[in-house]
Amino acid sequence: MPAKSRTWIFLASVLGCLLLVSSEALSAGEQQLGRILYSNATSLRGVAVPESETILSGDVLATSDHGSALVELKSGAKLKIAGNSSVRFLADGDKVQAELLAGAVVSESAGKPTLVVTTSKFQFAPSQDGNSRFEVALSKEQETVAGAMKGNLLVRTSDSLGSYILPEGKYAAIPVSSVGVPSQERAEGEPSSAGPTGVVRNAIGEGVLQRQGRGAEIPLQLSDAINEKDVVRTLVTGRVRIELLDGSFLNVGAGSVMRIINHDPLAQQTQVELTQGLMRAEVAKGTQPGGSFQVQTQTAIIGGVGSVLLVHAFPNVTEVYCVEGLCSVQNINPAIAGQVTLHAGESTTVPRGLPPTAPVQPSDAQLQSQVELTNVGGGGHGPGSVAKVGWHIGSLSEAESIWLVGGIAAGTAAAIAIPLATRGPVSPSKP
Repeated sequence: MPAKSRTWIFLASVLGCLLLVSSEALSAGEQQLGRILYSNATSLRGVAVPESETILSGDVLATSDHGSALVELKSGAKLKIAGNSSVRFLADGDKVQAELLAGAVVSESAGKPTLVVTTSKFQFAPSQDGNSRFEVALSKEQETVAGAMKGNLLVRTSDSLGSYILPEGKYAAIPVSSVGVPSQERAEGEPSSAGPTGVVRNAIGEGVLQRQGRGAEIPLQLSDAINEKDVVRTLVTGRVRIELLDGSFLNVGAGSVMRIINHDPLAQQTQVELTQGLMRAEVAKGTQPGGSFQVQTQTAIIGGVGSVLLVHAFPNVTEVYCVEGLCSVQNINPAIAGQVTLHAGESTTVPRGLPPTAPVQPSDAQLQSQVELTNVGGGGHGPGSVAKVGWHIGSLSEAESIWLVGGIAAGTAAAIAIPLATRGPVSPSKP
């Protein structure tokens, strides 16, 4: 056999072996997940992406500052990747995980959900079959924003121990310090029913809890859930600090009786009843139209959003102190005309059957003493922490709050820019 023929046979054998090894390697670990339909200034496996490329399990797709990409999975689901983003694709049974390492993505699918977007702390996927579209974005500080653009969005913790359904048309801004997910008993628009509204963050001395105001009282414990209509009663030396789902805090002083009548974190509407005693409310800032926060006593109704208010309730009179922001005060009887607005550092009293007195400015010592009576010692959240605790739920129609990807069309990617809203008042003194 001529030498040239032997050389061609050898090369053909080597090529066949290489193809066999490549095929075996692909079947062993490099599972094909989908393909890149469009890319601009994008790299795959550290190499610039050509016009079209296959996505394998374990691949990392990254875009530069002005780059973008559109990936289609075998199931038909699509993932739009914005500039300055990085995504790792992983096979997960009959689904695909798109691990968002940086930047922002938009997922679109129809039928049964087959694509899950993950971060280091959360998993995001449609909550039901059908057409869906959602966005997930990470800031440089690893703060997260998720938007349910079409269909409800299911948010799970990475350990799958907690879950939250974000309704269509809403977005959630999740601080990096947030742990877990808010409790959720009902979907938006359903009638309100008794369910978890908050959690005990700190307690000193003795306090008891009576579920929905019925049955035997049980001792208050750290991390106890507080439901709507539950009655919280602190004894002679007891104090308790409760965090609500919207990030507000209630510090209940000794010898007090309080219950949460209604708390809707999505609509940002809260009503608290203080039958007796002393309570300081650190109210989260509101963004929803019609949002409100009210404290009701036997003689008064006090309101304030994004404020810190302190209420001392007696059977026949209520003392109200505005620590931060603005607070509105009126008699509980709507037939009694007269409402006053308190500014920071002002107070008023509301006797039974009479309108609130004109605002006065108590001394710093007097105001501070009232605040100290509602402090709950260490283990709570320090000054300024209200803005970092809890999720912020907003509406996607709030163009000033969130800009969402409009889609990739004609080779141009719409930019994603979602500023995280700083919310909530600064807690006075210490918790």
